[in-house]
Amino acid sequence: MSKPRLVMFHPNMGLLGGAQRDLIVALPEHAKRWSITVATLNAPQLLVERCEQLGIDVLAPDVPWQQPTGPFAEITAKAGRSALKGWRRMQTRLQPALDAADACCIVLGTGGLEVLEIIPEDMPLYVYIHERNKGIYDDVLQRDMDGKLRNSLFVKNLALSYLRRWDQRWHKRLWERPKSAVSANTPTSSRLLASSHGWPASKDWIAGEVKFRDEFLRPAEVGVLWPAIDPSVWPSEETEHEREVWERFEHKPIGSYLLTVGRACYMKGSKEAVQVAAAASLPLVHVGGGETEEMQRQAEKFGAELLIMPRIDEIEIAALMRNAHALIATARTEGFGLTPMEAAMVGTPALVVDDCGFTHTITDGLNGRRLPWPNTEEGLREWTEAIQQAGESTNRTAWSKAGRERILSRFSANHQAEGLARSLAAMGVKVEISDLEILPGLDPA
Repeated sequence: MSKPRLVMFHPNMGLLGGAQRDLIVALPEHAKRWSITVATLNAPQLLVERCEQLGIDVLAPDVPWQQPTGPFAEITAKAGRSALKGWRRMQTRLQPALDAADACCIVLGTGGLEVLEIIPEDMPLYVYIHERNKGIYDDVLQRDMDGKLRNSLFVKNLALSYLRRWDQRWHKRLWERPKSAVSANTPTSSRLLASSHGWPASKDWIAGEVKFRDEFLRPAEVGVLWPAIDPSVWPSEETEHEREVWERFEHKPIGSYLLTVGRACYMKGSKEAVQVAAAASLPLVHVGGGETEEMQRQAEKFGAELLIMPRIDEIEIAALMRNAHALIATARTEGFGLTPMEAAMVGTPALVVDDCGFTHTITDGLNGRRLPWPNTEEGLREWTEAIQQAGESTNRTAWSKAGRERILSRFSANHQAEGLARSLAAMGVKVEISDLEILPGLDPA
């Protein structure tokens, strides 16, 4: 029996951010259930090579799409309008795949929903929106590291009014489509997405359980499809290759240190990470770029030792994480929080704020610590105590074991692929599904 045919869309795989990496990680499991065509406006070599290994066709323009950026692009929704033109130009190449397809899936990024223009209305469709567009609907990107607004929100909202209308237009079009389902990557992301568009949010949070509001199978709520984590990228034991990389790593910190990963900014809680490091009297190593000069200023202000890493590869990050005393995660509006899970995979304790997506992955004292914001004396005290606990070998072993078990039981590529298959099966697509137990995350309220 031949596998059903699925066309998977992502507008810009060239960025290789979280959503893009998630798709690449999950592709092998998706390919067990579907005959897949990946369609994108920008296909990096990593995607092409991975798809060649799996026998997956990749459709992309000869000249890669470059997402317009900058204030003018934001004000005029230039990225969306440019992507729409790109999808229209690709329609002739895409049409044979669409004609043969049993279903479609859009992994949303900027310029992704605009592909609705060329997907047939009666095609079963799953849209995976990792999280809502923070630049449009949140103010965390408009604040400096101290939390002060850089510009008037009134002026910013006025400037973004056209972009928001453009975004709302395409989301409305999605919500009115027959045979459609929409999910985000965690209950937190799903609730935020639902609130931005006036949609109901699921209360169940089981991947693959979709609900429809009428006989046309239009979506009734925003569900969840958990991210996929590849254990092979984050092995529990140090590999020989990783050991060699670490031995010759010229930026290797000396002695015990704390690690934070992500763009230095207010949204990622960079100031709070510095405060924690200063209180614990341990160096803080930062990976991820961003507002590093401002982060250094914060370190000088609080008396913390800060090491800013240059651009490093995945193996170097894994080695840096494995040798850290603990990972510090103090992000705001974090949908999922991938780095605490990666830390658990390599045996490093994850210490996170008790907020947003971290509540779906970390159980305090079981697979890490979930702590209050370190902006009070009491909060800082709890963080310093947790850092001491992270140095105890029994805690490191137990937390890592529990964290790894949680990942394998909830956040594997197999779980994600099964959730997608069950969702499309609910729309009448004849795709193979299994009896795999799909568990919810934590603390969905």
